[in-house]
Amino acid sequence: MTKKNLINFLLIVLYIAVTFFVGCIPEDTLQWSEDGSVGIYSKGGALFLVDGNTGSLTQIAPEATTTIWPAISPDGRLIAYGQTVPVENFTEVLSLLPPDQIKILQTHSAVVKESIKKKGSVELSSDGILKSYNKEYRSWIVHYLFEKLDTDGAITKKLGTEAVEKLLKEPLYYHRLILTPSDDLNKKTVITTSILNIWKISFSPDSNLIAYVTNRIKGDVFEYGFDLYIASPAQQIPAALIASAVAIGYDFRPDSCAVAYLKPEKEEFEDQDFLPGSLVEKNVAEPNGKLIAEPANPEKETTSATHICTGSVKELAGVLYCSWMVVQYAGDGRIFFSTAKMSLPTSKIDEEKNSLFCCDALTGAVSEILPETALDFTQGNCHLFVLSHDYRKIILPGNKNTLGIYVLGRELDSSEILVDENESFGDDSPPELISQWKGEDRISCLVAENSHYLTDDPNTPHRRKEIVILGTDGNLRQILSKDWPDELLDY
Repeated sequence: MTKKNLINFLLIVLYIAVTFFVGCIPEDTLQWSEDGSVGIYSKGGALFLVDGNTGSLTQIAPEATTTIWPAISPDGRLIAYGQTVPVENFTEVLSLLPPDQIKILQTHSAVVKESIKKKGSVELSSDGILKSYNKEYRSWIVHYLFEKLDTDGAITKKLGTEAVEKLLKEPLYYHRLILTPSDDLNKKTVITTSILNIWKISFSPDSNLIAYVTNRIKGDVFEYGFDLYIASPAQQIPAALIASAVAIGYDFRPDSCAVAYLKPEKEEFEDQDFLPGSLVEKNVAEPNGKLIAEPANPEKETTSATHICTGSVKELAGVLYCSWMVVQYAGDGRIFFSTAKMSLPTSKIDEEKNSLFCCDALTGAVSEILPETALDFTQGNCHLFVLSHDYRKIILPGNKNTLGIYVLGRELDSSEILVDENESFGDDSPPELISQWKGEDRISCLVAENSHYLTDDPNTPHRRKEIVILGTDGNLRQILSKDWPDELLDY
């Protein structure tokens, strides 16, 4: 076995282990403005504005209408979220989409049309041409093919009317990136539209730019990563592509001029190719806030972006790529990120784990920051870490919704475990709601019915789980959700 083959083998083994540890990320979120005065709560596709003082809710969007991981600006004045809209009139929706996106859809649909002519079927088997696209995009190809390209009905006749009608009955949605001020929720601005799901939205620290990811056209989203975009409402640029096939946990640099993300060694890869990758920093804006982007060339580009971000790129560290890893900036030139750790030489008895690392963006030096006690506590969930506003503490989610706070440079002791295993709940390793900083010294988190924050006697549990506000000292500050409807606490 050659050295390269050996390393690839070790990467495959490690990837499988890391994938097991990582699991999935919770879909529901509660996020806060920097001072904790206002928040947004996303539950089951419904979205609510949260008063940070009283906990009162104002509905922004009803159930099953928004995509996951919306954003609130650091100053709490703006909210951005992805809206999911059923397609009722296909031709009408096409007029709302970016021209480049339609061009790509038309090209791919034409390829599928020719394949059907040759094979006489549109099977989604492993050798079918549609199989290479993700499920969401396949539906768009099918609709575009039969509603726009099959004008003479030849393809419908070849496959049979019943088969085509069955294909067209599959639900079809498009997505919109919505921007609204928190003090006037009826004032909505559509930033961009997309046939692909808009996820993980983030404001730049100065609130002038909005970044988001979309599913990749090819492959399963859980294996192939995401395409990272940035919008500048002031410049009327709705979709500038930053990078393709990145991990979901990107972050803005504190000066709002750059974005850090994790990317694989190559953008096009099969799901069995477990790749090394890089921690990357890309300049996206000038000091005056102007987005560094040029219009996309649809003749050369294969992206649905209206613009391409042309800022300079710096590779800072090598990583093992996984689409669920996370990056967070500190304010002093450091970048915290999660990835797997692997040592060479290695043995069969080595237990490799997902861990947290810190990269000095100036020197390029990388160091692991979690002691073994903290690493063992997370049980593979450290990719859900949240850095405090003063960059000195990290929220560490543990197994079955346990929770700890790690102070950088120290061991993790029992006084820093806010929710221990006696009050844990849930069968899966990932937390059901990611805990977040609420201001500088408070944390919002979901706790079980038998939690000591809710009842004095664990044998007499509270009637339901609740979202509470805790101090970093472990004391209860507020039961935030005490007046919320039961369906919003159904975990």
